[in-house]
Parts: sequence; structure tokens; C-alpha cells
Amino acid sequence: MADASGTESQRILRNSGTVTFFTLFSRVLGAARDLVIAHFFGAGGLTDAFVQAFTIPNVFRRLTAEGSLTLAFLPLYTKIREKRGLDAARCFASQTLGLVLVGTLGITALGMTFAPQLVYLFAAGFADDPEQFGLTVELTRWMFPYLMLVSVVAWAMGVLNAERRFATPAAAPMLLNVAVIASALAVAPLLEQPIFALAYGVLAGGIAQVFLQLPALRGAGQPFVPRSFGRNPDIQRLLWLLGPSLFGVAVYQINLIVLRNLASFLPSGQVTHYYNASRLAELTLGVFAFAIANASFPELSKHTAQADWEQARKTLRFSAATTGLIIWPAALGLAAAAEPIVSMLYRHGAYTLEDVQGTAQTLQAFALGLPAVALVRLLTSACYALQDTKTPVRIAALGLVITAGLGWRWSQTLEVTGLALGLSAGTWVQAILLSFGLRRHLQFQGSLPWLDFLRQFSAALSMGLLTAWVSLQWDWTSGPMIVVNWAAFLGILLGAALLYLALVLLLRDPHARSLLRLAFRRSLL
Repeated sequence: MADASGTESQRILRNSGTVTFFTLFSRVLGAARDLVIAHFFGAGGLTDAFVQAFTIPNVFRRLTAEGSLTLAFLPLYTKIREKRGLDAARCFASQTLGLVLVGTLGITALGMTFAPQLVYLFAAGFADDPEQFGLTVELTRWMFPYLMLVSVVAWAMGVLNAERRFATPAAAPMLLNVAVIASALAVAPLLEQPIFALAYGVLAGGIAQVFLQLPALRGAGQPFVPRSFGRNPDIQRLLWLLGPSLFGVAVYQINLIVLRNLASFLPSGQVTHYYNASRLAELTLGVFAFAIANASFPELSKHTAQADWEQARKTLRFSAATTGLIIWPAALGLAAAAEPIVSMLYRHGAYTLEDVQGTAQTLQAFALGLPAVALVRLLTSACYALQDTKTPVRIAALGLVITAGLGWRWSQTLEVTGLALGLSAGTWVQAILLSFGLRRHLQFQGSLPWLDFLRQFSAALSMGLLTAWVSLQWDWTSGPMIVVNWAAFLGILLGAALLYLALVLLLRDPHARSLLRLAFRRSLL
């Protein structure tokens, strides 16, 4: 089967490149944020309290905003625009904004009121230490209003992405990281309890993200004015789609709750090891795999709204192959070089060698599941473009059972690394079942590039094995304190990238050749 048209594939690559650029910058700032926190607060009880407190509003953020609202809103917005015109779509967007504000205001009020119960749900192990438990409750109350702010940003992202505007939403998270870093450096020394500076930074970052969206919305012609939604049939349709999608995202968030709760019973610092490892794994996904999924989702939604199934299949196939081209080497390279990466980023200040080793092992466990996470994200988007919300929900529910069961079992011997392994195993089951579930839709049969995946995996595995062997020849215990370590570290990363590129070209992967041609053409402009 041919891939997406040249114009569309270039548009997807260009838009995903925009998302990748800003996401990479944001993730670098996010890593800097984590480094600042690790340097000043270490991996002890204070940091564990902040991590758990910040997790709670973020779980609701993914539940009400990025996880379900965007996936349900964008295809419906696109369909309204295609069938009834731009004015009707803008009216629907304003009504959706009203729904978002009312809904998140209620959730925020409830969250602040029942913060002790939420903290116990997320970190029951903290109840054994009343001081740590009380600190986590107070931090949770301070940061819960962030949910409203970031939900508005997610709504803006849906509108702007539907209009093929990707830069501003992708740039928004940078402001959160800048605000937290600035608050940690400038505000923390002034406070009796310095850890609260991080919570103040989260709120300031959320406000800044909202204001960043306003000029882009104005440029797209979308008024930032909420409208009454009442019994509007479009909003009712959105709510009907949101029902299963909320459950599906809730299943994933329950996964996180279960794993975080199990981690809270493990020795001190394990929650922070889990958090830092997951942040590095999410860096890989956010910079590469999710960027392609975000850029292709509006195209998939447009083709399904027009019932152009041939083009929809080509778009999905192209997006999957391009995602695989990047995520396979990223995952296996991350697993192979986990200890050098963690050591060079975190081995300073209060972060000990034992912390580095625990984080690196957990990162390796996360890395094994990254290709599955990327595939699940892409296939779930395809289901939502078809307005099929039930298939991914049922499969996600099964994934929850597998993740929780395996995570609990393996954590008995492997501690927090076992939790990460359980999540990776459950995600692979989801990816496999989703690939079969999508075949139920005749429009998408034959849309996954299995031969391309095999080429990419073979090249990535060879690269990963050699990278692991080279990494073992070096002593990383001093981390970034020794200058020559930086030369070795950067040399390993560059060598691994060049080796993979050579291997994948040798195996005649057509998408690698297309990406190189596009990059070369743009470099000449």
C-alpha cells in the first residue's frame, strides 16, 4: 500500500517537527527543573511529598483535559467544520470552553476539600508519617487550581491543532518549567518551608500558559469567550463520546495510582526514583512519538469526517512507520545507556550513587515498554477519529488488571523496578490487542507497516547491544563532575545514532530515506 500523499506526509512531518522542537526544549527545561529539585531537595521525604502532591492534579488533568477532552473534541470539531462551516465550529468550541470551566471548577473545589482522602488514595504509605502526610495534603491544596488552568490550555490545543496551528500549544509547557525553576531558585530561600516554592511555581506557570494561548486563538479567529452549552446537541454528542473516553483514561490513571501507592510502601526515595525514570521515558515519548501522533490526528479526523478511507489508511500507515523509525532506537538506546544517562544528569548534590543505580534500573524497565506506548497512542487516536471510544476502553481495562497484578508481584523482589516492568508488560498487551481491534474496522485493515517495524527493530537491536557493551567499559560513578565523562557520554550517544541510521538505510527502510531527503531539502532553504 502506498503511503500518505507527498503533500500530506510533508505537512505531518513539518508539524511534528514543530511539536518536536518545542517539546524537546520544554523537556530539556523539565529535566533542568528535576535537576534543580534533585540538587536542592535530594530524593528524600520532602521531594516524595511534592512528587505525590503534583501527581494528584496531574492525574485529573489527564483525565479531564489532555487524555479525553482533546481526543473527543478534535474529531467532532473537524466534522462540524466540514459539514456546517467554520462559524458553527467556533460556536461549538466556545460552548466546550464553558463546559471545561464549569467542570474543572467543580473538580478543583472537591479536590481541595478532600485533599487528605486523595493523598491517602495515592500514597497510603505516607499515613505512617503524619508530618509527611500533612505536608503532602497542603501541597496538594496549593496545586489543585492548576487543573483549571491547564484544562483551558488543553482546550486551546484542541482548537489550534484542528486549525493546523501546533507551535503555541507545544510551547506552553516550557513556561511551567521556567516558573518552577525560577521559584525554586528565587523564592525557596525566602520561605520557612522551601518546598512550597515549587507549588507556587506550578500555579504561576499555569497562569502563564493560559496567557500564551490568547494571541494564537485570536489569530485563528476563535474568541476566548465561554458560552452557555445547555442542551446543545453537539455538546451532548461530546459528552456521549467523553463517557467511554473518560473511563478509558481513568483506567490508565488508576494504573498510575496503583503503582504510586505500591511505591509509597517501598523504602524512602523509591517514589523519586520512579518519578525521575518516568520523566526520562516521557521525554523520549513526548519529543518523538507523541509529536507524530499529535500532528497526524487532525489529518486522520479530516479523512474520516470525509469518509476518505483510502487516505485515512495511508495516513495511519505513514504515521506508524515514521513513529517506529524513531521510537525503536530511542527505546533500546535508552535501555542500553540508562546508567550513563542517569549518572550524567543526576549524580550531584544530594543524589547518591545508590539513587542513580535505582533510577537507571527503573528507566530500563520503562524503556522496554516505550514502543508499545507509542503504538497505543497512535492506534487509540485512529479509534477516536472513527468515534469508536469503546474498543480502546475495553482493552485499557484489561491492561489495568495485567499492570496492577504484575507490578505488585514483581515489586516484591524488584521494588520500584518491578512496578515499571509491570506497566511495560501491560502496555504491550494493550498495543497487541488494539492492533487486532482496529482490524474490526474494515476501513483500517492492512494499515500497520509490519515489515518496516521488523527492519527498524533489527537495526535498533544491533545498535542497542553495541551501545550497552561500550557503556559497560566506562566508569560513570563520578557523573558529570569529570569533564572526560561528558566526552564519553556524548560520543556514545552520537555513535549510537549514526550506527542506527547506517543500519536502517542498509536495510532499505523507505521512511528513513524520505526523512533524510526532507531534512536535506530543508537545510538548503
